[in-house]
Amino acid sequence: MPNHVYFSRRGMRPAVKLSLLVLLSLLLLVLDKRFAAVAEAKKYLATALYPMQWVANRPVLLYRYFDSLFHSQNYLLTENQRLTAENTRLRLELGQHGVQLRELAELKTLADLRRYGLQTTATAQVVSGGKEHSSGRMVIDKGGRHGVRVGDAVVDEGGLLGQVAAVQPLSAEVNVLAESALVVPVLVGRTGVRTLVYGGGGALALRYFPADADLRAGDVLLTSGLDDVYPAGIPVATVASGSRNAGTPYYKVRLNTAAAPQRSKFVLVLPQQAAAATGGESP
Repeated sequence: MPNHVYFSRRGMRPAVKLSLLVLLSLLLLVLDKRFAAVAEAKKYLATALYPMQWVANRPVLLYRYFDSLFHSQNYLLTENQRLTAENTRLRLELGQHGVQLRELAELKTLADLRRYGLQTTATAQVVSGGKEHSSGRMVIDKGGRHGVRVGDAVVDEGGLLGQVAAVQPLSAEVNVLAESALVVPVLVGRTGVRTLVYGGGGALALRYFPADADLRAGDVLLTSGLDDVYPAGIPVATVASGSRNAGTPYYKVRLNTAAAPQRSKFVLVLPQQAAAATGGESP
């Protein structure tokens, strides 16, 4: 006969346990209301159990702390990215605003030249520095269809910039004075002494100014109008320094160009004097 092993669990049923716990709870409530000793015992018991409560609450508090830290860090990173993008946008807008203000000032100066009676062929915009940077040329967006001719003078807001070297229907190439072998008849604005300014090599030169004439730092050299190319009175350069050169009958002079080809965006094309006179005489 086979042996059978039976396992049985002895103890109170769950319903009985629940009933006893309910009765015990009711008893404790009644005792707490009626006897002060029970309330005092509760205080001691709570004090004794506080370390256990503290340890039990640590995981929850740590979770809340790190969760708050994580969300705060994410918020700060997102806000920092937003502020960085906003700062970049504002800096770009400020830069564009500054460029627009400079262009408006440049156009106003060129408009003033016309208002003062200087005859012009066209107001042009500089579109590039030419095919080769070392060629000393720049390209403007006005050409033969706008009346531009080879040999016309070109000025920016500061003064004489150069001379038109090649013309296409809708554009023209300009020889920059300081970069090209151009010679400009000028006079000293303060004294009226006439001389020649030579371009080339990235600078202007006053090679043969007589040592017995008066020349000072700060003197402005203006076109004299003695040729048929450059109208009189256009600033060409300012004397940075000048001294009598020992052993030669000429001054040793250093000039600052009046024009700023690296910064110019708008220019005026001036007709040659012969062409201007012909245009003025036509009915």
